[in-house]
Order: sequence, then C-alpha cells, then structure tokens
Amino acid sequence: MVLDFCISFGLAAPVVLSVVLYQVVHRAVAQGRMGPLVASLAYGLCVAALPLAVWWGVHALAEFYIVGEGTSFLKSVLQIGLAFLMYAYLCISWALSFVAACLAAWRFTVCANRLKQEALA
Repeated sequence: MVLDFCISFGLAAPVVLSVVLYQVVHRAVAQGRMGPLVASLAYGLCVAALPLAVWWGVHALAEFYIVGEGTSFLKSVLQIGLAFLMYAYLCISWALSFVAACLAAWRFTVCANRLKQEALA
C-alpha cells in the first residue's frame, strides 16, 4: 500500500512540477523576457534535477515505512530491492523528462519565432 503510493507520487510529482515550470517559462518567452535558448537550457536543467530530488525523498519515505528499524537479513534484502526499484523509476523519470524538455524547447522556439514575426508585421 505504501509502496504503491510512493511509486505513484514519485511518477506524478515530476510531471506536475514540470508542467508548472513549463507554464512559467513559456509565459516569460511569450512576453519576450527570456530567449528560447536560455528558456530551453533553464527548463532542461530544472527538469533533469526534479526526478532526482523527488525519488530521493520517495526512497527515504518508502525505506522508513517499509523497511523500518532493526537489523536482519530481510532488511538488507528489502533495502537492496527498494534501491534497485527506485533507480529504475528514476531512469524512467529522466527519460520522460528528456522528452518533455525536447518538446518544450521546440515550443519555446516556435513562440519566439511567432513573436519575431509579429514584431516585423
């Protein structure tokens, strides 16, 4: 039960945070306060860092609730399995973040080109 919540939170949190960040950066590009290259770099770096922070917190939460305290062989096995599972989901999150960053960079460029054409017209 706790592991299901942790995994769903870990997958949903970077998505929600990247959508919010996209809206903020897109608004800055649309208003001409930020260029498309700077916006793409800033968005890409933030989106790359989001999954690491989220999954670090999810791993700590899951380890606290699932593994608990005490010393046993089972605890070590659970910690290794949990670490492997969190690493796999971190890689999935980074792959999805890369796709989101590429799509956002394309949208920032389109928005900046549209602003340039409107200024020339």
